[in-house]
Amino acid sequence: MGLTGCQFVANDGGSSAQGETLKKLGKDEKASIKVLYYDKSSFFQQYGNLFMAKYPNIEVSVVSMNSVYAGDGTDPKKAYQKLLDEEKPDVLLYMSPDEFQTAAEEGKLLELDGLIQQDKFDLNNILESVTGSIRAKGGGKLYGLSPTFYSQALFYNKDLFEKHGVPLPTNKMTWEEVLQLAKRFPANGPDNERVYGLGVNSMGPSGAYYMMNNIATTQGMSYVDADKGVLTIQSDGWKKVLELTVDAYHSKAVLSEDPMAFDSNKPMTMADFALRNPFIAGKAAMTIGNTYTFTELERAKDVKNVTPVNWDLVTVPVDPQNREVSGAVSVSNLFAVNAQSAEKRAAWEFIKYINGEEMARLMKNIDQGGMSSRTAYVKEREGRSLEPFYMLKMNETSLYKGMEKLPQDFYMQFTQLATTEIQAVIDNKKTADEALKVIQEQGQEILNRTKKEQEEKQAKEASAPK
Repeated sequence: MGLTGCQFVANDGGSSAQGETLKKLGKDEKASIKVLYYDKSSFFQQYGNLFMAKYPNIEVSVVSMNSVYAGDGTDPKKAYQKLLDEEKPDVLLYMSPDEFQTAAEEGKLLELDGLIQQDKFDLNNILESVTGSIRAKGGGKLYGLSPTFYSQALFYNKDLFEKHGVPLPTNKMTWEEVLQLAKRFPANGPDNERVYGLGVNSMGPSGAYYMMNNIATTQGMSYVDADKGVLTIQSDGWKKVLELTVDAYHSKAVLSEDPMAFDSNKPMTMADFALRNPFIAGKAAMTIGNTYTFTELERAKDVKNVTPVNWDLVTVPVDPQNREVSGAVSVSNLFAVNAQSAEKRAAWEFIKYINGEEMARLMKNIDQGGMSSRTAYVKEREGRSLEPFYMLKMNETSLYKGMEKLPQDFYMQFTQLATTEIQAVIDNKKTADEALKVIQEQGQEILNRTKKEQEEKQAKEASAPK
């Protein structure tokens, strides 16, 4: 795998970038690579079997990331780095764009621009915002690729809108506009029989908190400055978002249900399982969904006693100040070549294949948990255009930016605090100002305490005998 030289190539942003070129594998030349992935089984189902059928001369083994997220109190970042140091995988996987950026800045990743030009690898049919976002993390250069990206859309029930004489939603509506639309559905009648304008899936009683976060994410807001370790939720912007959320609940336009809630003493039928989703049950006229929502809707069509939903979709709500971007669009699952790999060419062949046209074509009807970055192969589903998933650009300023720097223990405690305070506003026991003051002050105390506990734990681990 000898280095044959360097050359200047034009990136798709118009400027020039320097990148390696690598000697191609001979027809019968064998190679062996290690690929970092979540676990061995899902890797071969998703990518490995197809790749090895195409390239039988390249042997692939998997470095499983199960140990990184064992949930035993180990710092995931340290566990991840330890895994890299011990196993030295040739193909690296990053779920966090910020960690990917750090690795690129530290020279740990192979720049791909030269290889892309050398092999005439087609970037033109990959969604521009995907490559643009990855380039932004690499200082204008490509150090990785992602075959999928995460996106959401606003699904709506056409029959319910027609029945109640409500205008259909349109692309690039704001949260305020969506909620105004939701309020136009009649709020009278028993709760278990009436139709709600918007169904919000949540985990337990924190529905209002997660909805508030969704609205804030749309507007590029964050409740904490992760770099400074300071809460930023007591502000006019967050007050407006909280009041919008509370008004939606007061108007009874929103149905927040726990998708895991069911009677464990009663046997659950396929219909019961499907109807836990208020949108599929016809109890909610709109819902925010992703690729899994397609799967749920398609499965429900074949379930006895479940009426199929006549659905369509538009973009997720957008920021009124910038209707072209969305915090609901993001890139994860970034694959990169380890700059120290002795098998760079074989590693690049793998990344090239899983990001190529053949893989996109083979996977177009399979739910991958994300949208294919190659837009040509996923233009519609069930006769509906999927353009709303691709239409919006990624918002680089998001609620979760830098959040990996915060202690793991902080999140659960902060969520509980915020949930309690938001519910107090919904119940008219507190004003928005009073609730945000408590969340700000007590949230800061939680952050300070958990940071201190984490630092003490890390110091103890560092001083322990090896």
